[in-house]
Amino acid sequence: MPKTRDTRGPNVGGIGTKAELPTPRIGVQGQEVQAASGNGLTTLLRATRSSRKTAVTINGERNLGLSDVLSVARLRAKVRFAPSAKVLDRTTRTLAALKSQIASGVPIYGVSSAFGGQAGRILNQGSPEILQKNACALSAAIVHVDVSTGDPLPIELVRAAMLIRLNMLAAGYSGIRPSTLLLIAELLNAEVTPVVGRYGSVGASGDLAQNGRLISVLQHHASARVYDSAGIVRPAAEVLQALQIAPLVLEPKEGLALVNGDNYSSAAALATFAVVVHSLLLQLHISAIVVQVLLGSDRNFHPLLDAVRPHPGQSAVAQILRNLLSGSHMAPQEIASGHRSKAPGVSVQDAYSIRCLPQFLGPDVERLESIRSTIAININSVSDNPLWTDAATAAAGELPEQWVSGGNFLAMHMAEALDAMRKTMVRLVKLNDRHVARMVHSTLNNGLPPNLSPKDSISRCVFKGLQTQMGMFDVYATTLAAPVTTNFGTHEELNQDITSHALTSYLIGIELTKVLGLAQASTLLAACQAVDLRGGPAELSESTRPLYEWVRCRSPFVRFEQPLGADIELVASELNVAPLSIEECSEDTYMSGVFKSAR
Repeated sequence: MPKTRDTRGPNVGGIGTKAELPTPRIGVQGQEVQAASGNGLTTLLRATRSSRKTAVTINGERNLGLSDVLSVARLRAKVRFAPSAKVLDRTTRTLAALKSQIASGVPIYGVSSAFGGQAGRILNQGSPEILQKNACALSAAIVHVDVSTGDPLPIELVRAAMLIRLNMLAAGYSGIRPSTLLLIAELLNAEVTPVVGRYGSVGASGDLAQNGRLISVLQHHASARVYDSAGIVRPAAEVLQALQIAPLVLEPKEGLALVNGDNYSSAAALATFAVVVHSLLLQLHISAIVVQVLLGSDRNFHPLLDAVRPHPGQSAVAQILRNLLSGSHMAPQEIASGHRSKAPGVSVQDAYSIRCLPQFLGPDVERLESIRSTIAININSVSDNPLWTDAATAAAGELPEQWVSGGNFLAMHMAEALDAMRKTMVRLVKLNDRHVARMVHSTLNNGLPPNLSPKDSISRCVFKGLQTQMGMFDVYATTLAAPVTTNFGTHEELNQDITSHALTSYLIGIELTKVLGLAQASTLLAACQAVDLRGGPAELSESTRPLYEWVRCRSPFVRFEQPLGADIELVASELNVAPLSIEECSEDTYMSGVFKSAR
């Protein structure tokens, strides 16, 4: 049986400094790991990591990868805008049809009409020259949507949104010149990023308030600001003049094409997805340590349970936990040997928060796989309005190059994804609360001292404050879980009477992600305290020991009552789960090893 003693762990104080500790690797060995490659987790991981390409090509064929977006957004990969011959032909035909229809006085939304609730204001009378002039003036008038306010969105997210917008418009259905789209690529390649406020989008006619800022930047409006390549905020006109980018003169439909789409919602969903996938995989390792210090059995994750209830997410989580617990001297190794006899009065099975981890977290794995697919579809979709048909998309009996008014800008798919990911984050916060509650409770933790308090503690309340704060995280996270997609309003002259508010869900998620990071850090600190009280890291499985060591070179064993807030914040900040922006998982972080467990 594993040792259970109220003493300091043998490695307490002997880990060394952060600089002295080799980079931990939390990989798992064995055949089971290879089998895990088909369980969906590998796909999720690949989607959250940049492709490390030095250049990403936008050819209008709608084949942009999630990792490509991360490469451009985070790693500043160059963008090569090179429409294929087929796309150029479609674009040319669309632009010719648009010009002809303007000259003929065809009423077209946003081209010869005003916008939204004013779509009944149609300017299609007069000579072809007057009609063209009016159409250009209407195109420029769309700048009124540039109203985003509040703290700026992260640079990485804005870059992602710009690339996605370029990809959406490059397909040739939108009536926008390639020369105009090339300007987006030029800004990305020059690492010039509009300063965009986080408030303003209702996710209905796309992310109008945010996309409008790009027009203001390209037209050198005095109010427009950008981050230059050094990250310094400067007037857009000053920076673009230095790049020899003249103020953009919009042609008909181009203004509407640039603003009318859900690319910011898509970028926000991708950013959140990357964080949640990382947090879920980290949680498996945290929970594996908790299982061990509570003396939980690996038989909770017996393959029988997967065989008779073969949900892929459940099977994936169970397999990872089997791998992580293998060789532990604390968690009874009972998969092959069967349940061992317990002492009188000890339950013959573990609590739900230990025993049911695969069933609890499995749906999140499956949900994230579905979200990955949804985001991939969305970033490769055409989401503005109106659009023009080609020979392949025209209805039966319809001539091509006819305009279609529709609602692909409604960001409901991204809003649903963001709401769902907030739900996953709340579940993780609650799980961590339950983990800490069991570890500090002397009648539930299988022999650990009250509140994980060593003998030097006078009050036996060393981790009581931390555990109480976990209750606040639980309630606060629950409050932040309210779905936006069922709480929308009616806006814009009653025209936008159903809306998505995807970016609103993202903004709530920013706060929720901070709470999750603090909750996971708190659980790690408590679990590492318990490890030392159980006899030290030598009792842990080989696969979970490096995470303990990573924590210990940042926060030592707690011998008596002391403030722990700074330790929680330090560990949370270095777990890379608190910031809600698109982040690359660099090879020199312990997370690169965490990911190996799912391959």
